[in-house]
Amino acid sequence: MPPRSNTPRIDREKLVHDALDLINVDSPTGKEGEVGELYASKLRGLGMKVTMQEVEPGRSNVVGVLRGEQPGGATLMFNGHLDTSFAASESSEILQAISTVYRFEPPWGYVKSDWIYGMGAFNMKSALAAYAAAVRTLQDSDFKPRGDIVIAGVVGEIEKTQVDDYRGAQYRGYGFGTSYLVAHGGTADFAILGEPTGLRLMAAHSGSCWFKIGLKGSLVHTGHSAGVSNVIQQMNRVISELERWIPDYQKRFSYMGAKPTVNLGSIQGGWPWRASRTPAFCNLYVDVRFPPPYHPLDIKQDLARALLRLKEKHGISPELELYLTDAWSEVGPAEYVCRSIGSAHKTVFRKPVEKVYFSWSSDANVLTRHGIIAVNYGPSGGEGRETRGTMYVPNLVDCARVYSIVAKDITSKTRVQTHRKIRG
Repeated sequence: MPPRSNTPRIDREKLVHDALDLINVDSPTGKEGEVGELYASKLRGLGMKVTMQEVEPGRSNVVGVLRGEQPGGATLMFNGHLDTSFAASESSEILQAISTVYRFEPPWGYVKSDWIYGMGAFNMKSALAAYAAAVRTLQDSDFKPRGDIVIAGVVGEIEKTQVDDYRGAQYRGYGFGTSYLVAHGGTADFAILGEPTGLRLMAAHSGSCWFKIGLKGSLVHTGHSAGVSNVIQQMNRVISELERWIPDYQKRFSYMGAKPTVNLGSIQGGWPWRASRTPAFCNLYVDVRFPPPYHPLDIKQDLARALLRLKEKHGISPELELYLTDAWSEVGPAEYVCRSIGSAHKTVFRKPVEKVYFSWSSDANVLTRHGIIAVNYGPSGGEGRETRGTMYVPNLVDCARVYSIVAKDITSKTRVQTHRKIRG
């Protein structure tokens, strides 16, 4: 169903141009500096006061603020990450494994008909452009907000972390930038994150526990290895036990009808250049998603019980290490930001917004734990096509319309009107 004609007018050409500009700057995690400067210039062009928060050398959050006219006005933040899951300049083998739409040399971004293509088009540079488009639309209408409108372009959101020998800025993600943001004055009453939800409201998402399951063995020459326990072979038994544990875990920890996903993400053992020796170690790295209201230690305890069975059955005692925890997020449907998005979506599309829950994470968990009621609502590629690296322009324009309506609604209210609990 097409949007109503009386919804806010979005400058489609400028929106697409801004998205392409951002996509055409390569910005994998750890190398967000250039795209941050570009985004800052675009927000300054909107008349926003821009602060560059240096999270670490070469990596800065971009914080643009359109000041409201009343101290008691409600403040809305649009929050989005500047980094991409992979580099646009990755090898062609990696890019092709992710999606067939990527180019192997600049310009990375391009448009065909109603589609934008390129690294970050889907997740989530198009949404960053939509934030700017929403503010531009409000300014063109001479809207004067009571409260502030904040746009935060943050570094280090992508799901990755430092572990073992993998150290450096390129591994510092999982809310790295937003954690710095909220600790250094970046706050609001409400926040919308434009992660690619397909114009659906995601008021809750899962948390993550990353585990390292390790086995230690003896280093013996191949010629003398007969009868020596091989930890790579032993890890097969660990994997088999996990395969038995996963379905039961998913059944017991389901949330909103969704089973928590578990991924055997990596395995390392021995040395490929020293195959003439038995492996002295073998490590398995596992990502276990978990829903509200559980604690990471609940998940570790459950997994530890499964591993104990290995000792009983096979005399194998793997070491279990929890090396990353990322919290779940959950916002009640009665919160004002949920109701505002629902109303705006219905205005644009003439139907209620669909509510979803996903196993992927977002910085909403960081924001909500610092008193900012945060939800996800964003554009994405169309249905029935490969979505990675694509953005459907009509979808993006409609999303910017919703953002504009919600921003006007929330920032025209006082904090008391939006049901915030005010002390004093």
